[in-house]
Amino acid sequence: MKSASLNVDNIVSVLANVIYLIENFHFNIDKAFTHTCRKYRCHSQNITREDLFNIAHEFVSKYILIKSMTEKMGKRNLSYRLHAKLFLFFKLREMGMPIPSKLRKAISRDFGIEDIDYVYMDLDTWQKLSYPKWLYEKLVEIAGSEEAENILNAMNKRIVWIRINTLKIDVDKALNSLEREGVRFEVLKNIPFLVKITSSPRPPRNLSLVKEGSAVIQDKASVLTVLAMDPKPGDIIYDFASAPGIKTSLIMQLAENKAHVIALDRSPRRLNSMRSLLKKYGVDIDRVQMILTDGRTIRLSKRADVSLVDAPCSSSGAIPKDPSIKILLKNPNIPRKMHQIQVALLENALKHSERLVYATCSILPEEGEEVVEKVIANNNAELENPPIPASRGYKKYKIWSKVYRTYPHIDDCQGFFIARIRSFAV
Repeated sequence: MKSASLNVDNIVSVLANVIYLIENFHFNIDKAFTHTCRKYRCHSQNITREDLFNIAHEFVSKYILIKSMTEKMGKRNLSYRLHAKLFLFFKLREMGMPIPSKLRKAISRDFGIEDIDYVYMDLDTWQKLSYPKWLYEKLVEIAGSEEAENILNAMNKRIVWIRINTLKIDVDKALNSLEREGVRFEVLKNIPFLVKITSSPRPPRNLSLVKEGSAVIQDKASVLTVLAMDPKPGDIIYDFASAPGIKTSLIMQLAENKAHVIALDRSPRRLNSMRSLLKKYGVDIDRVQMILTDGRTIRLSKRADVSLVDAPCSSSGAIPKDPSIKILLKNPNIPRKMHQIQVALLENALKHSERLVYATCSILPEEGEEVVEKVIANNNAELENPPIPASRGYKKYKIWSKVYRTYPHIDDCQGFFIARIRSFAV
């Protein structure tokens, strides 16, 4: 990226349109950027589309910070373009790149360059970290201020994991392929098919293994969720919220393509795309039955050996991948609304399963410990202790030592809650 010849107006337009779509239409970062690139030019001789996406990703992640700074200066209801200009000024300065004179003059005129750094120093911690105030305060209440800061700060960075799909390729061959493409990686101890990408000459999604389905971009926490199930060949498995199918494909990988999976989901579009994805990943599609239904109310004739309830949630733990979640979570009522859905899903799944794994991509106890405590108290069930390499729950809760969490700053992945439950329901 060469700042001297950057089309600043176009970059600002892209950033402004991305945040507009996220705030007003609740688009995720990928969808907002894709739509924006239909309207504006997202690559040139001096900046690649990937570079511009990464800038947009960071802008969305820091939007609460940028907006807090302008409000601290007494400037409210500013346009998305002005916020984008201020962010771009900071970004170029941080990178040590020359700031185009047009951008420098705009910042000096609208904000006063000499005031900017002093404003930042006066911000509260939640503003500097760029998160909704209520979310920061909730984590401080649960885990203390130092731990809350560590969690949120770690979620401002993304770590990419790739799962080698052994339904299509041997692990050693896959690792050799990554090396040939110039990828640097670390293999996770005790999980040889899971690798952390430390550097790559191209976006991971464009690696040959990923394009052909021999490797899957899947977060470590998501993989641990399926490992907690311990699926075996011949198992009857219910997946209560199955689409888009990444976890379903791992279930079949671990079960050597010999399990019988009943995949439930409410979305016909997502189920259709799931079928194509499973075929791409080499899953024996004849062993996967897809049912369009609501997992909270369905009645199934057979009892599963093991089930997965990867419940809809606030996605607060997935912020490293999609920072638009920060904007969505300005509404503090979302976790409590999700809680009701999660309880209903889990209680129905218990009626149909010998054992099950309940998981949410959430750092909030309303969607983890509080769901499980309520369901265990009201049903004939108990927690089990699967041997997965993850941390434990929030110590504020009695069940903390019997459930799992992945903490971004400790476990190098997204923030998940994972619990395995044995059901004694008749």
